[in-house]
Amino acid sequence: MPFLDTGRPASDTAAGGSGLDPRVVWLLRRARVTGESAKVRSASLSLDDEADVVLSQIERLEVQKASLEGRLVDAYAALHSVEEQQLARLTTSSPVPITADQVAVQEITCATGVGATEVARRMELAVAPRRHRVLRERLRSGAVSLQRALRIVVETRALGDEVVPDLEATVLAPAADGSVASHRLFSTRLQRCVRSADSRAAEERRRASAVRRTAYGRIVEDGMGTFTVVAPAERVVGVLDRVDALARAARAAGDDRSLDQLRSDLLCDLALLGVVPSRVGADADLGADTGATCSRLLSDVAPALVRIVVPFEVAVGLSDAACELPGHGWVTAAHARQIMTAPGSVWQRLAVDVDTGRTLELSTDRYTPTQGMVEHVRAVDGVCRGPGCQVPAERCDVDHLVPWPMGATHISNVDSLSRGCHNGKTARVWRVQRVDDDGISWTSLAGRTYVTYPKDWREALHDPGSGPPDRGDDPPPF
Repeated sequence: MPFLDTGRPASDTAAGGSGLDPRVVWLLRRARVTGESAKVRSASLSLDDEADVVLSQIERLEVQKASLEGRLVDAYAALHSVEEQQLARLTTSSPVPITADQVAVQEITCATGVGATEVARRMELAVAPRRHRVLRERLRSGAVSLQRALRIVVETRALGDEVVPDLEATVLAPAADGSVASHRLFSTRLQRCVRSADSRAAEERRRASAVRRTAYGRIVEDGMGTFTVVAPAERVVGVLDRVDALARAARAAGDDRSLDQLRSDLLCDLALLGVVPSRVGADADLGADTGATCSRLLSDVAPALVRIVVPFEVAVGLSDAACELPGHGWVTAAHARQIMTAPGSVWQRLAVDVDTGRTLELSTDRYTPTQGMVEHVRAVDGVCRGPGCQVPAERCDVDHLVPWPMGATHISNVDSLSRGCHNGKTARVWRVQRVDDDGISWTSLAGRTYVTYPKDWREALHDPGSGPPDRGDDPPPF
């Protein structure tokens, strides 16, 4: 905290006759008053109440900050209008070789020190009040941060003006329990909605990008390097899942390297040597055992598995809704149909409710969850059932909502929880209970309650732009 000069000398009595610097005296007085106020509050409020008070203050400040950011964007728009008028007066027989956008960005960058790229993104929002009217309204009311608003602006650049307002309203909608959508949920919605609304253009860009697939690398600091492989999404997902399975198998076999280290080492081993050297330990010589392979390690790990969820309407060409690669992102409808019809693809039927999009209930009761129960629970949940968490259910622990043996080992009492959410529940940082409509209620130490629900596997079908495609004379997908 900086020292603040009150401009008034402190009396010796106030400083205890010590002749302290007035700034020190001011800080001591403030600390004493703050401490006394804290004692009064602590005497009347519990820790839970205190947490709720502070959390409410944070919420209010975030709303005020967002509202102030809305005013900032309005000021950007006003400056842009002034700059346009100034440039118009400068125009003579030939147009001025600079735009109002450029002038305004330069003005703001020089005056504030904010980077030109950031200022340009804000200006893009400021000068499109009709296209981004939903964002502008939400900013003024403090309902969305400038950070989220600008991300939407960037991600929707390729979309038509008529699609953007509905898309923004969908992306900015609250979570299923009415709370603010988490960052992960917001990101997932934005990616899915853009893929659905721009399916045909995105498919054309994907095909053009496939021609430019490549691999490259560069040396970075500390003797390390990075490489990038640009390939079709399903191949990248397959590689990531395959190397992750190999890394986990190596850890289970006693390798003392971290999972991140193993993923790096194993991927390089396979690319350079075509095999995984049978070494254990981070200090093993890279070339000492290149002739031998850890055959058990390779044989025990299942082949790469790429899961994609394709609604029936998309599969038969009645919709162009984006389709999910669980845990990795979204692809266009055309790309999904290509993946599902590729040689060797295996289709698995996932029966869901037409209205809610939720996986239909099964009935089973065993002492320990069977593999079928685990697969069913993960299909129902889709992602971690913790508040705001979007970790794919495939990577989650299978947890008893009511701890065993008080709670039965039954699919009605078993849910998918990421390790972080699982640990928080076990430590009783959250109070958890089942509520109506298959919801799980989570109550924090501050007394805030959030409710999570099973995944709606048909959610993409309701996104803007995901309706029946206009195919003209195009042949059906099959």
